[in-house]
Amino acid sequence: MTSAAVDGELRAAVEARMPLIRDTATFITRHPELAHEERVSSAYLADTLAELGLAVDKGVFGMDTCFRAVLRGGRPGRTVGLVMLFDAVASVTPDGGFVPVHSCGHASIAGGIVGAAAALAAMRDQLAGTVVVMGCPADEIHAPGTVARGGGKTLSVAAGGWDGIDAALYAHPEPIDTVWTESAWMRRDTARVAGLRSLARGADQPPLDAAMAAVMAARRLPAGEVMLEHMVLDGDVEEGGGVVMRAHFLIWAPHETGLDRLAGELRAALPAEWNQGATVPAIRVDERVRSAVAEAQRAAGRDYVDSPPALPFATDFGAITRHVPGALIGVARAGGWSFHTPQGAREFASEDGIRSAADMAEVIALSTRRLTEPS
Repeated sequence: MTSAAVDGELRAAVEARMPLIRDTATFITRHPELAHEERVSSAYLADTLAELGLAVDKGVFGMDTCFRAVLRGGRPGRTVGLVMLFDAVASVTPDGGFVPVHSCGHASIAGGIVGAAAALAAMRDQLAGTVVVMGCPADEIHAPGTVARGGGKTLSVAAGGWDGIDAALYAHPEPIDTVWTESAWMRRDTARVAGLRSLARGADQPPLDAAMAAVMAARRLPAGEVMLEHMVLDGDVEEGGGVVMRAHFLIWAPHETGLDRLAGELRAALPAEWNQGATVPAIRVDERVRSAVAEAQRAAGRDYVDSPPALPFATDFGAITRHVPGALIGVARAGGWSFHTPQGAREFASEDGIRSAADMAEVIALSTRRLTEPS
């Protein structure tokens, strides 16, 4: 059978799984859960993959909601890992409330990976190599669980979850069809200033002064490079009681050295006890993987963009691409998406969100078929 004929059969297999793709994306949308708390979503997805014939291990790599599902093809070949997301955005509402909501496309991603896995499983005898679906919790960087423990992709790398995998694919809804070639580096640094409370007018209170300085420091630096993410003042209410100010800053830069430059400006503006967080590296693109995805996008009839602009933000998929050849794949919807907004939640819950899941399933399945073939 020709390559084009296999592509056609695989695309038809994805289309035939539309009910499964729809059910998966809809279930995840209706069960939003925050980072490292995705118990219902994780169990549903792991069980769904097991029903498709994949060998599933739950609670792996030190994370209760992380899972690994393996599909072995009928011929020898390479091993391809697929990133599956399912956590919700920790959304702050206009009235100051705090709710989990799927406004970033993770339900569509989950539906897409399930659809790709189902189509590939249906053609198992023709498939070379091995497909590993990695259920990665905690993708949203500002969720409390991610701040406290780290993201699922980074943690799975550190625990050896990507050892022995030859290529990694991570698809995300985007405004263009592409493989992203550049992204930002990122770090979360924390400032702490402790002192004593005074009830006397005009008394020196370093933690209060530090809170003012933290706001001013963030205002002076570019908003796209430094963000005052979270700040807390906590302490006793009595004269002479202890009080502490803690501030989390997110720092982005095109290169790793830029993180230290920005951090230096923050430290100069805000004398404090500083803690430097873990560095999230920029993505590293492998040309062989990129070429396979580009070919798959075109085989799916998509308008592949060969030279995309740089992503203005960081993703901890960079940690995987420093360990395994990989590609961060954009799968387009005309007009893009209103990420992390109420409008975005409506978009992803609509038919457009279901169609995005199917589109990602097709691109991932076609890319995987190419990459599992032996070198």
